[in-house]
Amino acid sequence: MSLLQLKNTTIRFGGLVAVEYVDLTIEKGEILALIGPNGAGKSTIFNMVTGIYPPTEGNIYFSGEEITHLKPYQITARGIARTFQNIRLFKDLSVLDNVKIGCHNHTKSELWGALSRLPAVKKEEAEITDKALACLELTGLSKKRDELAKNLSYGEQRRLEIARALAAEPKLLLLDEPAAGMNSGEKVSLANMVREIRDMGLTIFLVEHDMKFVMGLSDRVVVLNYGRKIADGTPEEVKKNPDVITAYLGKDGV
Repeated sequence: MSLLQLKNTTIRFGGLVAVEYVDLTIEKGEILALIGPNGAGKSTIFNMVTGIYPPTEGNIYFSGEEITHLKPYQITARGIARTFQNIRLFKDLSVLDNVKIGCHNHTKSELWGALSRLPAVKKEEAEITDKALACLELTGLSKKRDELAKNLSYGEQRRLEIARALAAEPKLLLLDEPAAGMNSGEKVSLANMVREIRDMGLTIFLVEHDMKFVMGLSDRVVVLNYGRKIADGTPEEVKKNPDVITAYLGKDGV
């Protein structure tokens, strides 16, 4: 059974068909990249998987359960977390506090318990802090735990978004253009980090425009063009696909 499955997934915005009859699967432990020209429907698929936009037609399944019309918080609770193309951090909070916010789906204490500072609440807060620190260590930000998020470099803010997503303890992590704005050295470090996250047992679903980054990292690549899937295969297979070359890569490939 595939971890994630999209069947005939279609979404229309008025008269515009943004994604049309897309079938897509992700296997557990895989790094899958979704690529295509601007406007191909990549982020729209992310938004459907995470419940921001319900599909007009088709079905989405996660771990065998249909999640097509669940709310975003319900989908997160089932084990899907994501980052965004445009960074969404609490800029005036510390790096550590940004990641602790990502743990909220797993907290048990209610308002009264939090206000009364019961021992169970203190214990849970300590556990949340430890979890957040582990996520910062994994993403190379532990030494900046007390800095304000707005004072991080652009690449570090990207990493912080990943750390916050990891704090939700996902089974499937969606990364929307994680290498955007990074230099070549930062991209190498990011690729190593993504592999390490996968080796911990997570599955990665990736949208990215940097083809060198994608082809060197991914196990499999799916290509969209005008909302339709035109290719699905290994990086080498996709690079040689004539439809992909015409629509996206160009005659010189990657």
